[in-house]
Amino acid sequence: MSKKSLISTLLLLSFTSNQLIAHAAGPLVVKNGKAITYGTRALTYRYDQGTLGKLSNTEITNIIESLFASWVNLTSSDVKFQKDSPGSLDFDVTDKNFDSILNSQELLGYSPIIFDTDGKLLDAFLGSGAGKSVLGLAGPITVSSGQFANQIAESQGVFNGKFINGIDSSSDPESSEDSLKGTILHEFGHAFGLDHSQINVESIKSGSTQEVRDSVPLMFPIAVNDLFTIQRDDQSAAASLYPNSSTASNFGKIEGKLLRSDGKTVVLGGNVIAKSVNNPILEAVSCVSDYLANSTGTYSLEALPPGDYTIEIEPIDLSFTGGSGVGPYSASKTDKSFVSPVPNGYYTGPNLPITTDKSKALIVSVSAGQTISGANIIASTTASTSSSSSSSSSGIISQLTEIEPNDSIAEAQNISIPAAISGNASSSDGGELELTSDTGAMIVISDLYQVVLNGTTSFNANLSIDSSSQQDDLDLVLFNSNGSQILDTSSQNGNTDELISTTLDTGTYLIGVGAFAGSSTYKLDINSSSGSTSNPTVTLSGSDTIFLNPSGMNFIQLTANGSNFTGMTPCSILTSNSTLLMSKPSRFMLGPIMTQKVITVKVPLIQAVNLISNGSSEVVTVSISCGNQTSDEKDILLSPNSFRTLNRKWRIKP
Repeated sequence: MSKKSLISTLLLLSFTSNQLIAHAAGPLVVKNGKAITYGTRALTYRYDQGTLGKLSNTEITNIIESLFASWVNLTSSDVKFQKDSPGSLDFDVTDKNFDSILNSQELLGYSPIIFDTDGKLLDAFLGSGAGKSVLGLAGPITVSSGQFANQIAESQGVFNGKFINGIDSSSDPESSEDSLKGTILHEFGHAFGLDHSQINVESIKSGSTQEVRDSVPLMFPIAVNDLFTIQRDDQSAAASLYPNSSTASNFGKIEGKLLRSDGKTVVLGGNVIAKSVNNPILEAVSCVSDYLANSTGTYSLEALPPGDYTIEIEPIDLSFTGGSGVGPYSASKTDKSFVSPVPNGYYTGPNLPITTDKSKALIVSVSAGQTISGANIIASTTASTSSSSSSSSSGIISQLTEIEPNDSIAEAQNISIPAAISGNASSSDGGELELTSDTGAMIVISDLYQVVLNGTTSFNANLSIDSSSQQDDLDLVLFNSNGSQILDTSSQNGNTDELISTTLDTGTYLIGVGAFAGSSTYKLDINSSSGSTSNPTVTLSGSDTIFLNPSGMNFIQLTANGSNFTGMTPCSILTSNSTLLMSKPSRFMLGPIMTQKVITVKVPLIQAVNLISNGSSEVVTVSISCGNQTSDEKDILLSPNSFRTLNRKWRIKP
């Protein structure tokens, strides 16, 4: 039988996952430009015989049956769930006996639904600590050949009862039953092929209201509410994968391409959203450009109820990478969704530049059964072949050093962009701007930089943290000119790079850096761009972590992406430690037609076992260099443990 592959998604306390292979806001799995689904088959399942925390087997299976009905009863799609015969496994799956089910090298012929009553199974399956952070996981299983080679063969899911055991303490927090239901619905969306989607992304920003947080789709990457509601966007995504031929004529469709300012270069990984004029918060449907990963820049907004819509574009939020990724180009912070990210704006007509003025957005009327094609969007406020910045800078990057004092608004360091600033921040530093979060956490903004923009522009600020310690945690904040308003933040856990990417109007702005914990030197790169490119570039995209398993295949796949190559060019891959991490192939060609190459990087089993035994993590750098003087590198964390990623929501301390 052909090789069996599980594409699993982990639901942590914030819907964060660490093994997801995401392929678009729509399909989770894509092969040769086509979405991989169950086709007309049902997802056939069997239940574990165990309990889930305080819930008996009967109670939890009844809950799941009602949730499956929520997907099945959607009129716009034809998703099928079917209990197998027999409907249960013949034993209770635990941390002692899960291998034959979850690590089977052969297809089981059904999809197992496993109940980990206390988190111990997840610790054994994923690594120590997983049982204290993972709410659930589910995903489709694919095979490379045979009758299911172009379909999902089966799925599997595991849900954690530790968070619903009736105990609520700091060491054993309790989750609500509604949150569990949302987890199950979300994860089985993945199981039949749905990816994450991004709508109402302001729900994760500082100061967001509960009304906004309650409006996000079920397949939003992060849990921001306790609802278990299948929203319009989820219905559209399900309909695109499992169309219901009997009701398709009741809905309309908008499709086109997302293009750069030259009107020719396609955008890979921008978010496109159709919003109802009458109810833009809830009646909204999204799609990531080039969602089928075929380098066409195409988007398709499916199963739209008849009505009037505006079409918006926006960048994928940097918080949504790796297992929380949205679209095929968000595997890491250096992936294509975050390189020259699209600005925010509104569609004004076919092959026309966007506008930042909502009142000038084109109203698109969609009728039942209508497909509106050719709605191509220019992801720039001006259509131009020029690559000049909309700022007043010369385009030459200024290499600057932080000048103290710069910890107050009056003393903010003035810079011209593009600029690369070297600085240092410590949690012991003082500053005029103090921020707090809903959880009571605090941070002082100790370094402030002032920039002036001469025109509406796509603005990017990237904070690279030099420390190798997870204890050194810096955050990045964008303020208005007098520091009275937070416009955007990037505040991920640990020594992770931070990125703010947004569209700003003419004016003066402050960029602030502060240390949430520890201290570190850093480099802050700030630029503004129209989004067009001309010089050749090469980037490495893909997951940045290998979670080691003593009985598994410890590898990830990276993609080398070449842009603007004028001819076939030799490229080579190196790792900084070839004993710990091997790559295959090590040499290949990229060119104007052959723009991508998939590279497998693997930890040898003996090295994985040694790292797990020692409880130690290692970082290995993977580097690519090509004959046209382009290069890129990516740090890969080899980790024996899974961990959660959070995004703090800062507000100005009163």
